[in-house]
Amino acid sequence: MEPDKIINAFLQWLHENPSIFMPTAWQDLPELKTEMGEFADDQLFPIAMAISKWCARHQLGEDLKIAAGKNKKEIDDAGEPTPPTTHPLTNITQTLRQSIEDSYKKIQKELDAENQSNTDND
Repeated sequence: MEPDKIINAFLQWLHENPSIFMPTAWQDLPELKTEMGEFADDQLFPIAMAISKWCARHQLGEDLKIAAGKNKKEIDDAGEPTPPTTHPLTNITQTLRQSIEDSYKKIQKELDAENQSNTDND
């Protein structure tokens, strides 16, 4: 699978569907954020491999393959040229780290709000 498809699929999850990481994988998002800091922006293959391995450890590997394959199919079957729907891969390590952090905080905030409403109802 092409590294940019994997990275874009993962970024799409972070931006559009962070709940995919629930209930337990979200707790390890900071671990992946730290790992992304070890790569240079031009190391797409190692970045994609790290994402793939992290997803596999959290039972998201098949979902990632499907999402990346769907992105590839959309590109292959595009037909008439349209504006790009995927973000160009620039400053990728910084983008990934920031997206991971934002998604982690968003999920944590939602969980805290849910827990607070549960205790208010008791």
